[in-house]
Amino acid sequence: MIRREITSPDGTKAWLLVSQVEHARVSGELTRHWHEEFTPDVIEAIAHHDDGWATWEAEPKLNPETGAPFSFLEMPLPVALAIWDHSIAAVARFGPLASYIVAGHFYKLLSESTQANDPLAVAWLTATRKLRTVWLDNWVRADPAHTLDYSKRAQHMLMLADLFSLWLCCDAPIEDGQENILGQSAMKLQTGALFNQFHFAVPDFRADRAPDADRLASLNWSVAVHPYPCKTAPFLLSAPSIAAPAERYACWQELQAASWPVELKWRLVDGRPAAGSAS
Repeated sequence: MIRREITSPDGTKAWLLVSQVEHARVSGELTRHWHEEFTPDVIEAIAHHDDGWATWEAEPKLNPETGAPFSFLEMPLPVALAIWDHSIAAVARFGPLASYIVAGHFYKLLSESTQANDPLAVAWLTATRKLRTVWLDNWVRADPAHTLDYSKRAQHMLMLADLFSLWLCCDAPIEDGQENILGQSAMKLQTGALFNQFHFAVPDFRADRAPDADRLASLNWSVAVHPYPCKTAPFLLSAPSIAAPAERYACWQELQAASWPVELKWRLVDGRPAAGSAS
């Protein structure tokens, strides 16, 4: 689950909560409309690479220190590994390349983390490395057109689409002085790869209130991206989320009772500098 703090129209603080499953769906939509064509198994793998979160998110555990749901950046290692295993299993229906890249995505995250030397992590990395070898071999042998170059491009696309979607959900600016969630997290090294390739700007942002209440109904961003990566411009994306007052909750049911839906909407546009302007 993605968790960020926002300010409600009445000036109070609130938690904005976005499902990992929904975030992954957004990354799949980005891949589907990317300037480079990818096969359906890769697109579906990327769109479903966080399906293992579904059971946990049905009743998320709360951090006892804050009373807020654990974010995806705060998960205890045993819980994270179980979620990853379920995500890898969920994409098996799309074929061995799907299993290979989703497992590789989590393998990279863990191997580059501060927990990489934990005995649980070492065991998981060893087992996953062996499985990935089998999946890649099965995929390559299935068709002469299957190349290692394509598998590498598919793996890179998963990372890129994941980071792109995470930036939209976590860090697309809402207010001045907001926390840079990804840049201050253990994922800052991976996020650097995104910002080395793309420049993001938000020329327009609008927060809409619900007509019958003094609370947010939707958050709307215009995001200028350069170089522009999608087949069409503008390109519209959206995801549901919920908001709840940023309070100390005793359980998920209490938070749910205090929450309301907020629609997240992004309009991606070509961010290339106008002819004759300064770069």
